[in-house]
Amino acid sequence: MKKISICFFSLILALLPMNARGGNDEGEAEEKAPLYGGTYVALDVFNPVSHFLGTRFVQGEAAVDVNIRNMIFPVFEFGYGGVSYDNGEGLYYKSSAPFFRLGVNYNTMAKKLRENHFYIGARYGFSAFKYDIRSNGLSDPIWPAPITYDRLGQKTFGQWIELVAGIRVQIKNNFMMGWSVRLKRMVGNVSNGDNEAWYIPGYGYNGMTAYGATYSLIYKFDAGKRAK
Repeated sequence: MKKISICFFSLILALLPMNARGGNDEGEAEEKAPLYGGTYVALDVFNPVSHFLGTRFVQGEAAVDVNIRNMIFPVFEFGYGGVSYDNGEGLYYKSSAPFFRLGVNYNTMAKKLRENHFYIGARYGFSAFKYDIRSNGLSDPIWPAPITYDRLGQKTFGQWIELVAGIRVQIKNNFMMGWSVRLKRMVGNVSNGDNEAWYIPGYGYNGMTAYGATYSLIYKFDAGKRAK
C-alpha cells in the first residue's frame, strides 16, 4: 500500500511542471484568463452503473466547481450512499446517508485557455450517518447456544481526505465529460464501543485507505459567454 501511495504522489509531482512551461501554442495570441471563468455542474454516472453491474453499495453524487483564472477550481461535492448486505450466514448490515466533500482542483493546463483540463486536487469529506448490525448466530464463549446480536440505529461521524487526479474534455459548446480517480484515507473514528461501521457513505468500505472513481456528465454556466 505504501508503494502505491508513493507512485501516486510521484505522478502528481511529475505533472506539476506542465503548467510552468512558458509560451503559447504556435499561432496563438497572448491572452489572459478572466478572473471568473464559469461554473460547472457535474453528475457522476460511474457509481450508479457500477452498482447495476454488481457492486454491493449504491452511490449517487454531483459536483459544483468554479473556474478562477482557468487555474484554481474550488469544488463542492455532495451525494447519497448506502448499502444493505446479508452474508447468507445470519449477519446483516444496513446503512445509508448523505455525504459531502469540500476541496479544490488545480488545472495543470491553465495556460492553454481551453476547456480541456487535466487537474489534480484534494478533498475533505464527511458524513453523519446511522447503521444497523444484526446477527442470529454468534457463539457465546461461555454458553454453547448461539445468541442474537442486534445493534440498531448506531450513530457515528466519518471524515476523510482524498487526493484526486482527473480530466475534463469539451464535447460540444458548454457540454463536457470527465473522469477522476481518488485515493482516500480516513481521519475519523467510526467505532461504537463493541462495534464499528462497515461502510461509510461517500468513502466506501471502512479501512485506513480506499480508492474511488467518477465519470461525469458536465455542463458549464458562464456570464453570457459560451465556452469556446
